[in-house]
Amino acid sequence: MEIDRDILVGYTKTFINRYNCYPQQQADGHYFKAPRQLTFELVEEHLKGTITLGAYALNDQNYAKWICLDADDAIEWYGLMGIARQFAEQQMTTYLEPSRRGGHLWLFVDPLPGKDARRFAKYLLAQHKLEGLEVYPKQDVLRTGVGSLVRLPLGIHRKAVPPRRFTFKTLDGDDLAPTIREQMAILAHPQKVSADYVRSVLAAIPESKQVFPTPTFKPGQVIDLDQPVSERIKGAMSVRDFVGQYVDLDRSNRGLCPFHDDHRQSFSVSEDGNYWHCFAGCGGGSIIDFYMKLEAKDFKQAVSDLARLLLPPLF
Repeated sequence: MEIDRDILVGYTKTFINRYNCYPQQQADGHYFKAPRQLTFELVEEHLKGTITLGAYALNDQNYAKWICLDADDAIEWYGLMGIARQFAEQQMTTYLEPSRRGGHLWLFVDPLPGKDARRFAKYLLAQHKLEGLEVYPKQDVLRTGVGSLVRLPLGIHRKAVPPRRFTFKTLDGDDLAPTIREQMAILAHPQKVSADYVRSVLAAIPESKQVFPTPTFKPGQVIDLDQPVSERIKGAMSVRDFVGQYVDLDRSNRGLCPFHDDHRQSFSVSEDGNYWHCFAGCGGGSIIDFYMKLEAKDFKQAVSDLARLLLPPLF
């Protein structure tokens, strides 16, 4: 399959946020980060089906130019189609990409800070009662590594049985265009969601000034002052709720570890045990352990900060 150079360049610019490295899918479906420059020739090999690449959701300035909503099953996919219909009714275009079990809904936008891209996406999901779906980008800001990635569209999905290419569809279930080449041409210059609409949504969403949610204490709740402050902190908020402010956890309480360049969801939270753990060797433990590692603070500093944030005043 010959690919017109202008289409190849346009397609690449649509999806690629960074060029100093790239993720490549292996036969088992996992990705490894190639520490080399991404070239148009590599993207062309992806589109021809020789290799399968991913696309990082944020650039090195923590901006996103697309939002991808990920459905894991047919019911969630139906929900994404509802969002697409809502946009179509407002004369705005979104792009539906079915996959093995569900699919992706792509929204192309003028570059947004990762935090705003996620706020906008989560608003859409909440409006359609789809809060459990994964949102890309998964991070507001990159603390380590290159962040989350999505399989670059129109390539071969190596984990599908048999490996196959998934094309974009219309709301009626028809192909977005009759041929792969024509679909590439559309995606080389996709229609964006109205910048005015994005701004109006973001303006209407309350933006918290606090890093953590404010813990609620029931009237008459007794705080055991005989306990050490560190134990009171651990009892003030679950590890799941606390860590969820930093790590986008899926329904199995797994996510990308914020402490290393993670592509395999090495990070996990145990709700029963009330602890976090990184299977790649970054450690684990309580709220305090997580905060110490995240903010590079010692135990005393961490306890002081968290007591101020999570415990009620004594007087």
